Amino acid sequence: FTINVGENNASNDGFADDLYYAEKVASYLNVELNIVNANFDIVEMFDKMIWHLDEPQADAAPLNIFKIASLARDQDIKVLIGGAAGDDLFSGYRRHQALNIEKYIKILPSFIVSLVQGTVKLLPSHLPVFRRLIKLVSNLHETPIKRQLRYFSWLPENTVHSLFSADWKERIKNYDPFEYFYKIGNDLANETNDLDRMLFWELKTFLVDHNLNYTDKLCMAVGIEARVPFLDLELVEFSMSIPASLKMKGNQTKYILKKVAERYLPMDVIYRPKTGFGAPVRKWITTDLQPMIEERLSCERLDKRGIFDSKKVWELIKANKAGKIDASYSIWCLLAIESWLTQFVDTDK
Repeated sequence: FTINVGENNASNDGFADDLYYAEKVASYLNVELNIVNANFDIVEMFDKMIWHLDEPQADAAPLNIFKIASLARDQDIKVLIGGAAGDDLFSGYRRHQALNIEKYIKILPSFIVSLVQGTVKLLPSHLPVFRRLIKLVSNLHETPIKRQLRYFSWLPENTVHSLFSADWKERIKNYDPFEYFYKIGNDLANETNDLDRMLFWELKTFLVDHNLNYTDKLCMAVGIEARVPFLDLELVEFSMSIPASLKMKGNQTKYILKKVAERYLPMDVIYRPKTGFGAPVRKWITTDLQPMIEERLSCERLDKRGIFDSKKVWELIKANKAGKIDASYSIWCLLAIESWLTQFVDTDK
């Protein structure tokens, strides 16, 4: 099964289209390919997605999972096998590749760091390459650990904190969003290298609380069981026993997996551009979902809810629409929270 993004082409979100490669693999291995049409009404599907997630998880990928699982169910398929965890065990995210600049950051004078940060901030954030560059250099002044942790964030902590109302600012004033990362990091040996530390964070946070969570819930929404072969215990143990240089070699992620795959697949399939399993969130936020934003994140509604500072939220929304910052996923998160509160909290009152 694969997704045909069609009109929902997510190129502006920095994703390559997977359909071409999926068709090539299916032909090469002589297996049937089920193509799922990803063109759907996001306004109609948004609340339904949050209801099945049962929590305000902020991602559009669950919609793709739901589409795939629904088609599988129509074909009386009960179990699907997914490729989740390959990136988390053997490296696969751009934040892992960002570790390659660490050795250069250490030798940069502070005035050069400030100059680079000031220059990059002037770049337009609506282009994927500039968005990544802005994120990459925004934390150059931090310690290596803090810099690596912030690769997991969409917005700086102070910006997120500013979005809350005065009452909630007081409640969370001592909260550190990275506290759990520090805590689980205590289980690692002192000599753990940067990549293995980041992969450990992936396994304990992003994988289990994000990817596996929405995959399981949206498959089970239609009675499909999703299985994840990469999380076979022996394979997990093996991944932790091999040196980091076999996981990422230079800038080549999943190095050992790709070398093994050379026995079975065409080279251009293995070494293709990174393909995300996302959707055109930035387009939706600035166009399709704009009426929902104006209704559900209106100043009146936010002030009545009392959690967020409506003025700051709308400063964020306007700056994002003007292309001054990249905050579409954060606005999506605010919509997800409001949807969850409406469906699960307000109904209990």
